[in-house]
Amino acid sequence: MEAARTIPGRENGGNCDIKNLSRGSKIYLPVFVDGANLSTGDMHFSQGDGEVTFCGAIEMSGFLDLKCEIIRGGMKEYLTPMGPTPLHVNPIFEIGPVEPRFSEWLVFEGISVDESGGQHYLDATVAYKRAVLNAIDYLSKFGYSKEQVYLLLSCCPCEGRISGIVDSPNAVATLAVPTAIFDQVNTSPIFKANSIYTTLLYDARLLLNITRSIKFA
Repeated sequence: MEAARTIPGRENGGNCDIKNLSRGSKIYLPVFVDGANLSTGDMHFSQGDGEVTFCGAIEMSGFLDLKCEIIRGGMKEYLTPMGPTPLHVNPIFEIGPVEPRFSEWLVFEGISVDESGGQHYLDATVAYKRAVLNAIDYLSKFGYSKEQVYLLLSCCPCEGRISGIVDSPNAVATLAVPTAIFDQVNTSPIFKANSIYTTLLYDARLLLNITRSIKFA
Protein backbone atom coordinates (compact mmCIF):
# COMPACT_ATOMS: atom_id res chain seq x y z
CA MET A 1 0.00 0.00 0.00
CA GLU A 2 1.40 3.41 -0.96
CA ALA A 3 1.29 6.51 1.22
CA ALA A 4 1.88 10.22 0.61
CA ARG A 5 5.28 11.65 1.54
CA THR A 6 5.19 13.44 4.88
CA ILE A 7 8.37 15.52 4.53
CA PRO A 8 6.56 18.59 3.08
CA GLY A 9 3.40 20.18 4.37
CA ARG A 10 0.57 18.95 2.20
CA GLU A 11 -3.18 18.53 1.76
CA ASN A 12 -3.49 15.83 4.43
CA GLY A 13 -1.22 17.50 6.98
CA GLY A 14 2.38 16.50 6.45
CA ASN A 15 5.33 18.29 8.00
CA CYS A 16 3.78 21.72 8.52
CA ASP A 17 6.27 22.92 11.21
CA ILE A 18 3.89 25.46 12.77
CA LYS A 19 5.59 26.60 15.97
CA ASN A 20 2.34 27.74 17.61
CA LEU A 21 0.76 24.32 17.17
CA SER A 22 1.30 23.16 20.74
CA ARG A 23 -0.52 21.77 23.76
CA GLY A 24 -4.28 22.28 23.57
CA SER A 25 -4.40 22.79 19.81
CA LYS A 26 -7.03 21.30 17.53
CA ILE A 27 -6.32 20.09 14.01
CA TYR A 28 -8.94 19.42 11.36
CA LEU A 29 -7.36 17.09 8.81
CA PRO A 30 -8.94 16.15 5.49
CA VAL A 31 -9.23 12.39 4.98
CA PHE A 32 -9.01 11.05 1.43
CA VAL A 33 -8.75 7.26 1.93
CA ASP A 34 -11.08 4.84 3.69
CA GLY A 35 -9.32 3.38 6.72
CA ALA A 36 -6.63 6.06 6.68
CA ASN A 37 -4.07 5.98 9.49
CA LEU A 38 -2.71 8.82 11.62
CA SER A 39 0.91 9.41 12.55
CA THR A 40 2.68 12.25 14.37
CA GLY A 41 6.27 13.28 14.97
CA ASP A 42 9.02 15.90 14.63
CA MET A 43 8.39 17.58 17.99
CA HIS A 44 10.24 20.84 18.69
CA PHE A 45 11.16 22.43 22.02
CA SER A 46 11.58 25.78 20.27
CA GLN A 47 11.44 26.96 16.68
CA GLY A 48 11.37 30.13 14.62
CA ASP A 49 8.78 30.66 11.91
CA GLY A 50 9.96 29.01 8.74
CA GLU A 51 12.63 26.87 10.49
CA VAL A 52 14.96 28.59 8.04
CA THR A 53 17.97 26.27 8.46
CA PHE A 54 15.78 23.26 7.56
CA CYS A 55 16.78 21.24 10.66
CA GLY A 56 17.62 24.12 12.98
CA ALA A 57 14.79 23.93 15.50
CA ILE A 58 15.56 22.48 18.93
CA GLU A 59 14.48 18.88 18.35
CA MET A 60 13.11 16.83 21.23
CA SER A 61 11.61 13.49 22.14
CA GLY A 62 8.22 13.37 23.81
CA PHE A 63 4.80 11.80 24.15
CA LEU A 64 1.55 13.01 22.62
CA ASP A 65 -1.82 12.46 24.25
CA LEU A 66 -4.34 12.73 21.42
CA LYS A 67 -8.10 12.55 21.15
CA CYS A 68 -9.41 11.78 17.67
CA GLU A 69 -12.92 12.20 16.28
CA ILE A 70 -14.35 11.70 12.80
CA ILE A 71 -16.57 14.48 11.45
CA ARG A 72 -18.90 12.65 9.09
CA GLY A 73 -19.30 14.60 5.87
CA GLY A 74 -16.94 17.26 7.19
CA MET A 75 -14.96 17.67 3.98
CA LYS A 76 -18.09 18.33 1.95
CA GLU A 77 -19.59 20.67 4.54
CA TYR A 78 -16.55 22.70 5.61
CA LEU A 79 -13.94 22.49 2.82
CA THR A 80 -14.21 23.79 -0.75
CA PRO A 81 -11.53 22.46 -3.15
CA MET A 82 -9.48 25.35 -4.56
CA GLY A 83 -8.62 23.43 -7.69
CA PRO A 84 -9.79 20.76 -10.13
CA THR A 85 -9.80 17.78 -7.72
CA PRO A 86 -10.91 17.03 -4.13
CA LEU A 87 -7.21 17.02 -3.19
CA HIS A 88 -7.06 20.81 -3.44
CA VAL A 89 -7.91 21.42 0.22
CA ASN A 90 -5.80 22.01 3.32
CA PRO A 91 -6.01 21.41 7.09
CA ILE A 92 -7.47 23.93 9.54
CA PHE A 93 -5.90 24.59 12.95
CA GLU A 94 -7.07 26.01 16.25
CA ILE A 95 -4.01 27.19 18.17
CA GLY A 96 -3.90 26.17 21.84
CA PRO A 97 -3.27 28.42 24.86
CA VAL A 98 0.36 27.33 25.29
CA GLU A 99 2.56 29.22 22.84
CA PRO A 100 5.48 31.67 22.91
CA ARG A 101 4.31 35.08 24.13
CA PHE A 102 6.52 38.17 23.95
CA SER A 103 5.76 41.89 23.96
CA GLU A 104 8.94 43.53 22.62
CA TRP A 105 10.36 42.78 19.20
CA LEU A 106 13.11 43.84 16.82
CA VAL A 107 11.58 43.67 13.33
CA PHE A 108 13.41 43.23 10.02
CA GLU A 109 11.73 43.93 6.68
CA GLY A 110 12.34 42.25 3.36
CA ILE A 111 10.91 42.94 -0.10
CA SER A 112 10.76 40.73 -3.18
CA VAL A 113 14.00 42.01 -4.69
CA ASP A 114 16.85 39.49 -4.63
CA GLU A 115 20.55 39.93 -3.90
CA SER A 116 21.37 40.71 -7.54
CA GLY A 117 18.69 43.40 -7.76
CA GLY A 118 16.21 41.22 -9.63
CA GLN A 119 12.58 41.97 -8.88
CA HIS A 120 10.19 39.06 -8.27
CA TYR A 121 6.57 40.10 -8.70
CA LEU A 122 4.76 39.77 -5.32
CA ASP A 123 6.99 36.82 -4.35
CA ALA A 124 6.61 36.39 -0.59
CA THR A 125 9.30 33.70 -0.47
CA VAL A 126 11.94 36.08 -1.81
CA ALA A 127 10.70 38.81 0.54
CA TYR A 128 10.97 36.53 3.59
CA LYS A 129 14.44 35.41 2.55
CA ARG A 130 15.50 39.06 2.36
CA ALA A 131 14.07 39.74 5.83
CA VAL A 132 16.05 36.80 7.22
CA LEU A 133 19.25 37.93 5.49
CA ASN A 134 18.75 41.47 6.83
CA ALA A 135 18.39 40.07 10.35
CA ILE A 136 21.51 37.94 9.92
CA ASP A 137 23.51 40.91 8.67
CA TYR A 138 22.41 43.18 11.54
CA LEU A 139 22.81 40.72 14.41
CA SER A 140 26.22 39.58 13.13
CA LYS A 141 27.51 43.08 13.95
CA PHE A 142 27.12 42.32 17.68
CA GLY A 143 29.58 39.48 18.20
CA TYR A 144 27.88 36.59 16.42
CA SER A 145 29.09 34.86 13.29
CA LYS A 146 26.54 34.76 10.48
CA GLU A 147 26.27 30.99 10.90
CA GLN A 148 25.36 31.46 14.56
CA VAL A 149 22.66 34.03 13.76
CA TYR A 150 21.32 31.71 11.06
CA LEU A 151 20.90 28.95 13.65
CA LEU A 152 19.48 31.37 16.21
CA LEU A 153 16.73 32.53 13.84
CA SER A 154 15.75 28.93 13.23
CA CYS A 155 15.51 27.90 16.89
CA CYS A 156 14.32 31.03 18.72
CA PRO A 157 10.56 31.82 18.65
CA CYS A 158 10.78 34.61 16.06
CA GLU A 159 7.64 35.62 14.15
CA GLY A 160 7.59 35.61 10.36
CA ARG A 161 4.76 37.45 8.63
CA ILE A 162 3.57 38.41 5.18
CA SER A 163 3.08 42.10 5.87
CA GLY A 164 2.15 43.29 2.38
CA ILE A 165 0.95 41.24 -0.58
CA VAL A 166 -1.31 43.67 -2.48
CA ASP A 167 0.92 46.58 -3.49
CA SER A 168 2.58 45.47 -6.72
CA PRO A 169 5.26 44.84 -7.68
CA ASN A 170 6.83 44.12 -4.27
CA ALA A 171 5.70 41.69 -1.60
CA VAL A 172 6.75 42.71 1.92
CA ALA A 173 7.67 40.18 4.61
CA THR A 174 8.85 40.83 8.14
CA LEU A 175 10.82 38.82 10.67
CA ALA A 176 10.27 39.84 14.30
CA VAL A 177 12.88 38.70 16.83
CA PRO A 178 11.82 38.83 20.52
CA THR A 179 14.33 40.98 22.39
CA ALA A 180 13.68 39.03 25.60
CA ILE A 181 15.89 36.19 24.33
CA PHE A 182 18.89 38.51 24.67
CA ASP A 183 20.69 39.87 27.71
CA GLN A 184 21.68 43.49 27.12
CA VAL A 185 24.86 44.48 28.91
CA ASN A 186 24.48 47.90 30.62
CA THR A 187 23.40 50.40 27.95
CA SER A 188 25.60 49.08 25.15
CA PRO A 189 23.96 47.72 22.01
CA ILE A 190 25.77 44.39 22.42
CA PHE A 191 23.35 41.48 22.65
CA LYS A 192 24.27 38.26 24.39
CA ALA A 193 21.95 35.28 23.91
CA ASN A 194 20.30 33.70 26.94
CA SER A 195 21.67 30.36 28.06
CA ILE A 196 19.34 27.99 26.20
CA TYR A 197 20.05 29.56 22.82
CA THR A 198 23.76 30.09 23.55
CA THR A 199 24.08 26.39 24.38
CA LEU A 200 22.55 25.43 21.07
CA LEU A 201 24.72 27.85 19.10
CA TYR A 202 28.02 26.80 20.60
CA ASP A 203 27.40 23.07 20.99
CA ALA A 204 25.91 22.38 17.55
CA ARG A 205 29.31 21.84 15.94
CA LEU A 206 27.97 19.67 13.14
CA LEU A 207 25.30 22.16 12.12
CA LEU A 208 27.82 24.99 12.17
CA ASN A 209 30.13 23.03 9.88
CA ILE A 210 27.27 22.35 7.48
CA THR A 211 26.14 25.97 7.36
CA ARG A 212 29.64 27.30 6.65
CA SER A 213 29.07 26.35 3.01
CA ILE A 214 25.99 28.59 2.76
CA LYS A 215 26.47 31.93 1.02
CA PHE A 216 25.05 34.98 2.74
CA ALA A 217 24.36 38.31 1.07
